[in-house]
Amino acid sequence: MSEREDTPVAGAQTLLRALDILDCFVRDGPSLSLAEISQAVGLKPPTAHRLIKGLISRGMVVADSSRRYSLGPAVMKLAAVVMSREHDLANVAAASLERLRALTGETVSLHCVLGDERICVAELLSHEHIRMESGVGSTYPLYAGAAGKAMLAYLPERLDALLPRLTAVGPATITDEPKLRADLDAIRRRGYATSESEVVPGAASLAVPVFGSAGSVIAAINVVGPAARLSRTKLSSFRGEVRDEAAKLMHLLASPGPPDAR
Repeated sequence: MSEREDTPVAGAQTLLRALDILDCFVRDGPSLSLAEISQAVGLKPPTAHRLIKGLISRGMVVADSSRRYSLGPAVMKLAAVVMSREHDLANVAAASLERLRALTGETVSLHCVLGDERICVAELLSHEHIRMESGVGSTYPLYAGAAGKAMLAYLPERLDALLPRLTAVGPATITDEPKLRADLDAIRRRGYATSESEVVPGAASLAVPVFGSAGSVIAAINVVGPAARLSRTKLSSFRGEVRDEAAKLMHLLASPGPPDAR
């Protein structure tokens, strides 16, 4: 790869080239020589070396005794900030939940895994007079309802533990093992879950899983309302937007995304 420009780097271009150098440790290896970095980012060695010296001065890059370079402690500090977002998931997801409530007109909530259950950690209620509500702090079995199934589909060990004790929560709770397994397989294929009257009679919902920075499922964004208002066609009409908001949230969490996207 040849250098893109021979003119001195300055301003925004300098910043972008420095970021390219940091990124090459992800693409090309954790420890690189000056020549390897120069080739990877398309810069002449003197230019690359000046940028590396600047990154070293900020602790973003370190050099060992053999003059090989790797990411420095300042990068880890930045990464720790991103990782901490998972512990403040309700606040991080607030904007996504608000956008979805405005779009769908229905109650939108965020659920997380709590043992063999799911717990509602954030909820924005619909402005409609007739609406559905989970209740922040409320828990439900993972196998009942769209939010639980969206997460359970990616938790095979939890599924094995739950199968011997599937009991009805609502009139349409899936308590048959083959049927539940088939439903979870379908959820993994399409990337979202739906339910109707599995927890609350007359409630319909759609949920999309959220994966954390380690690649495991940590939450689900759930849209719920009266089945009389939320037909299957209506639910399907905004599934793309729910998936988009889940993707935005995962981007903030530095998540690799769902398994089929890796």
